[in-house]
Amino acid sequence: MLTPQSPDVKTNKQTHKHKIMKNSFSNPNQSGKRLAGFAFILAAALGSCVITELRAQVVVVPNTLATTDGDTNRTAAQGSVTIRVMQIVDASQFGALSGPSFLTQLAHRPDRNPGPVGPRTATLRIYASTTSRSVAGMSPTFSQNIGTNNTLVFDGTAPLSTQNLPGPGNIRQFDIVYPFTTAFLYDPAAGNLLLDVQTSSGSGSALQWDAVTANPADPFVRTVLAPGSPTAPTGTFADSPVHQFTFAAPALATIRASQVEVCWNSQSNVTYQVQYRSDLTTNLWTSLVDCVRSTNSTSCISDPIVVGQPQRFYRVLLTNCVP
Repeated sequence: MLTPQSPDVKTNKQTHKHKIMKNSFSNPNQSGKRLAGFAFILAAALGSCVITELRAQVVVVPNTLATTDGDTNRTAAQGSVTIRVMQIVDASQFGALSGPSFLTQLAHRPDRNPGPVGPRTATLRIYASTTSRSVAGMSPTFSQNIGTNNTLVFDGTAPLSTQNLPGPGNIRQFDIVYPFTTAFLYDPAAGNLLLDVQTSSGSGSALQWDAVTANPADPFVRTVLAPGSPTAPTGTFADSPVHQFTFAAPALATIRASQVEVCWNSQSNVTYQVQYRSDLTTNLWTSLVDCVRSTNSTSCISDPIVVGQPQRFYRVLLTNCVP
């Protein structure tokens, strides 16, 4: 609740700064009759709570391939496939994030060169963690890479296919999707991102996606895989898929004010009229209430904030009105 305590106050929607203006109560004239005077209480009331629509943040890794096709591809063969695949992604690839963010989905895109498009299904578990291992220092022993906050983010069967639709630049759209059932809170400042994908079975047609050639000197992403078992203890270095990571929109705190309280210094048993308008130069003054009789040295009156009216100016008239 906004409670200006000065006779003349202007409150701004964005800053809540107060501006003191001249007090102009009149004094009785020589005949003893009181003339109507007024004091301005100029207040730009907070409008209804405005919430800016926030969208999910999307990060392509490697960042340099956001609109450029990778130099190779990988294929999930037709029929049943069991495999364990682990990737470390350098935290520098998530510079677009404003801070710790919830990872909710990862996706691949088909290669620019035509290839098999599925559909197929994969029964798998996906784990995510924050690792202290560097990309270059990734170990072929899976357990040596996993972070202490290892989290199961997906456990089930995922339908995988692509429509091979064009995307920006010379790439295809990211429509081979792995939606997480549990969001993972990732903080790039705490370390690199690790993904551990354990596929226990698969069926359907072959499926090909865009990738980059394995390079020990690549500072951004590295992959270890072990065909034949979803829980294999070790693997070998391999080409890395081009990933698209989706992070939930950050939380947005908002402040909602339901009414403004207009207060002024008053004299006991004196009557006042409170008026308002939305613009100082064009609108006529409108009475908020017809008459207020003061009982103390400070009088106050509340005014509900109207949706769609971002500001309202008030003034208080000293009158001979009858409550």
